[in-house]
Amino acid sequence: MFRAIKDSFGMGVFFALWALLLLGDLYWLYSSIQIGSFFMFVLGLLGPIAFLTGLIGGFALLFGWPDFILSIFG
Repeated sequence: MFRAIKDSFGMGVFFALWALLLLGDLYWLYSSIQIGSFFMFVLGLLGPIAFLTGLIGGFALLFGWPDFILSIFG
Protein backbone atom coordinates (compact mmCIF):
# COMPACT_ATOMS: atom_id res chain seq x y z
CA MET A 1 0.00 0.00 0.00
CA PHE A 2 2.76 2.46 0.90
CA ARG A 3 4.55 1.61 -2.33
CA ALA A 4 1.45 2.58 -4.32
CA ILE A 5 1.20 5.88 -2.46
CA LYS A 6 4.90 6.54 -3.00
CA ASP A 7 4.63 5.74 -6.71
CA SER A 8 1.55 7.94 -7.07
CA PHE A 9 3.27 10.81 -5.29
CA GLY A 10 6.36 10.43 -7.46
CA MET A 11 4.26 10.41 -10.60
CA GLY A 12 2.37 13.50 -9.41
CA VAL A 13 5.61 15.38 -8.77
CA PHE A 14 6.94 14.33 -12.17
CA PHE A 15 3.74 15.50 -13.90
CA ALA A 16 3.77 18.82 -12.02
CA LEU A 17 7.38 19.51 -13.01
CA TRP A 18 6.68 18.54 -16.61
CA ALA A 19 3.63 20.85 -16.70
CA LEU A 20 5.65 23.70 -15.16
CA LEU A 21 8.36 23.18 -17.79
CA LEU A 22 5.81 23.29 -20.61
CA LEU A 23 4.00 26.32 -19.20
CA GLY A 24 7.34 28.00 -18.51
CA ASP A 25 8.40 27.58 -22.11
CA LEU A 26 5.09 28.99 -23.34
CA TYR A 27 5.46 31.89 -20.91
CA TRP A 28 9.00 32.46 -22.22
CA LEU A 29 7.68 32.71 -25.78
CA TYR A 30 4.79 34.97 -24.72
CA SER A 31 7.12 37.26 -22.79
CA SER A 32 9.55 37.45 -25.69
CA ILE A 33 6.72 38.76 -27.87
CA GLN A 34 5.72 41.27 -25.18
CA ILE A 35 9.32 42.46 -24.74
CA GLY A 36 9.87 42.52 -28.50
CA SER A 37 12.98 40.36 -28.48
CA PHE A 38 13.26 38.16 -31.57
CA PHE A 39 16.43 36.49 -30.24
CA MET A 40 14.63 35.52 -27.04
CA PHE A 41 11.83 34.00 -29.12
CA VAL A 42 14.28 31.99 -31.23
CA LEU A 43 16.02 30.65 -28.10
CA GLY A 44 12.65 29.45 -26.82
CA LEU A 45 12.13 27.41 -29.98
CA LEU A 46 15.53 25.71 -30.15
CA GLY A 47 15.52 22.09 -29.00
CA PRO A 48 17.98 21.58 -26.14
CA ILE A 49 17.94 25.23 -25.13
CA ALA A 50 14.13 25.11 -24.85
CA PHE A 51 14.60 22.96 -21.73
CA LEU A 52 16.64 25.73 -20.11
CA THR A 53 14.26 28.47 -21.24
CA GLY A 54 11.37 26.40 -19.89
CA LEU A 55 13.03 26.25 -16.48
CA ILE A 56 13.68 29.99 -16.44
CA GLY A 57 10.18 30.69 -17.76
CA GLY A 58 8.67 28.46 -15.07
CA PHE A 59 10.64 30.33 -12.42
CA ALA A 60 9.47 33.62 -13.91
CA LEU A 61 5.89 32.42 -13.95
CA LEU A 62 6.03 31.72 -10.22
CA PHE A 63 8.35 34.47 -8.93
CA GLY A 64 8.77 37.09 -11.67
CA TRP A 65 11.48 37.65 -14.22
CA PRO A 66 15.09 37.66 -12.99
CA ASP A 67 16.84 40.95 -13.60
CA PHE A 68 19.59 39.37 -15.69
CA ILE A 69 17.06 38.10 -18.23
CA LEU A 70 15.47 41.53 -18.59
CA SER A 71 18.87 43.20 -18.90
CA ILE A 72 20.00 40.73 -21.60
CA PHE A 73 16.85 40.67 -23.72
CA GLY A 74 14.99 43.81 -22.67
